Amino acid sequence: MALGRRRKSIKKFMPPKLMLTSMMDMFTIILIFLLFSFSENPETLKLDKDLELPRSSTETGYDKAVKIVLSKNELRLDDEKIYEVHNRKIAELSIADLQSSTLFQRLKSRRNEHKAAPDDEAPQQGPHILFLCDQSYAFKTINSVIKTAGMAGYPNFQFAVLQEK
Repeated sequence: MALGRRRKSIKKFMPPKLMLTSMMDMFTIILIFLLFSFSENPETLKLDKDLELPRSSTETGYDKAVKIVLSKNELRLDDEKIYEVHNRKIAELSIADLQSSTLFQRLKSRRNEHKAAPDDEAPQQGPHILFLCDQSYAFKTINSVIKTAGMAGYPNFQFAVLQEK
């Protein structure tokens, strides 16, 4: 008799109910993560034939940056040619007098335009420069361009590199 009562008191196995709310939260978080991690940068860079960038395995996006290109033949600010380069040196860009250089004047005027732009058009992280520089330049030459940009109000830099395979 004791066995009969015991069998009746043991309840049948019932599978647990599925918690849809928790699963929907989880899938929403995963979806948002994937959307942000796979978003593409709409702007593409056009590289010159005489520009050889260093290689790196890091990935950082760039957005609304002022582009300075130091190729083997010239220094350009976005699409505007600023200086000719001879023997890997920029003769017109003197370390002693950077504030009177053409590069400084153009960057300063560009910085003033960014300050006057409405908030939705201005970069969110502050002014920064995307610097495309040929890997064969000496530090002294690169440093003069960086100092000029910093003095003009662009303290943040991103150096463009080719993705290492």
